[in-house]
Amino acid sequence: MTLNERKRKILESIIRDYVCSAEPVGSRAIAKRYDLKISAATVRNEMADLEEMGYLEQPHTSAGRIPSETGFRYYVDCMMEKEVLGDEELDLLYKVVKENIQEWNDTVSGIGNFLAQVTNYASFIIVPSIKFSEFKHLQVVPMEAGKAMVLIVTDLGLIMHRKIDIPNAVKQEDLQIIGDVFNRVFRGKKMEDMRRSDLQTIRDDLRKRKKVIDNALEAIDSLLQNSGEDRVVISGALNILNEPEFKDMEKLKAILRILETDGQLRDIIPDKIGEEVDIKIGKENPAEEIKEMSLVFAGYKTFGEMGKMGVIGPVRMEYWKAAGTVESVRTVIEDIFKKYFS
Repeated sequence: MTLNERKRKILESIIRDYVCSAEPVGSRAIAKRYDLKISAATVRNEMADLEEMGYLEQPHTSAGRIPSETGFRYYVDCMMEKEVLGDEELDLLYKVVKENIQEWNDTVSGIGNFLAQVTNYASFIIVPSIKFSEFKHLQVVPMEAGKAMVLIVTDLGLIMHRKIDIPNAVKQEDLQIIGDVFNRVFRGKKMEDMRRSDLQTIRDDLRKRKKVIDNALEAIDSLLQNSGEDRVVISGALNILNEPEFKDMEKLKAILRILETDGQLRDIIPDKIGEEVDIKIGKENPAEEIKEMSLVFAGYKTFGEMGKMGVIGPVRMEYWKAAGTVESVRTVIEDIFKKYFS
C-alpha cells in the first residue's frame, strides 16, 4: 500500500528515533524533534492510521509506537537511501587491506573486522571453495633480507602469494632450484591428484634447503586444506551484547551458537544470491534462531565463484548504513581481487 508524503515522513521519523533509542516513540516527541510543522494531535492520528495499516505497533497501552517488521520492510523497499562509505572510511579500508595483503585469507579477516567496526553489528564473509583444477607454476621470489614471496599459479591465475622467512644464506639461485623442484613434481597435476605424499617427495629432494622448503610447503598445504569447502569468517560477534533486545541470556546464547558454528551460518544465507544488497527482516529469515534478527548481505565474485558477505543484527537496525556499507565493501573486495589476485 502506498503512503502519502506525510505518513512517509512520520514513519521514517519513528524508525530513525526507535533505532537510536530502542524505546517506543510518542507523537509529541516526533512533532518536536523532526519539525514536521504539524501538531502532536495530527501526528497521533497519523500514527493510529499507520498502526491500523500494520506499519506500527503499540507494545503497551499507554506507550508510544514502534515500527513493525512490515513498517521496516516498507521503509527499506520504498523509502530508504543507502549511506555508502565516505572517502575517509574507504581510505581506511584500503589501508586495512594493504596491511593484510600477503594472503587472501588475511585480507578477508581484515575486511571482516572493518565491516563489524563500521556497522557495530556482527559481520560474516563466506569465502567460496577454490574450484581450480590444475596446478600451473610455483615461484619463490626474493624480497628484502630474510624474506621471499611464494607465488602459486593455477588454471585460474594467481591464487596465492604468501611472504615467508628464509635464512640470509639462501641465494637467488637456491630459490630458483626450489621452484624448479616444486614445478617438476606438481606441474600439470589436477588438484584432486595432488597429495601430501608429493610434499614429502619434495622434502626429500631438497633437504639442504629445509627452512625455505618447509615454509613453501606450508603455503601449499594450506591451499590444499582450504580448497574443498567454503570458509566462514565471523567478526564482531560481541557487538550483539550491546543491543538491548538481547539482554535475555537464552536469546543471546542462541544467536552466539549460530555465529560460532560455520555450518549453521552457511545454511542461513540463501544459496543463490546476486551482487545486489539483499535484506531479510526478522521473521523473513528461515532459521528459527534468527527470527528476531535481520540480515543485510550481498554476493561478491572471486576465482570464478560467488562469495557471500554481510552483517547480522537486531530488527531495530540502521538498514540505510548497513546496506550502504555492505555495498561499498563488496565493491572494494571485487576491486582488490582484480588488482591483486587475478
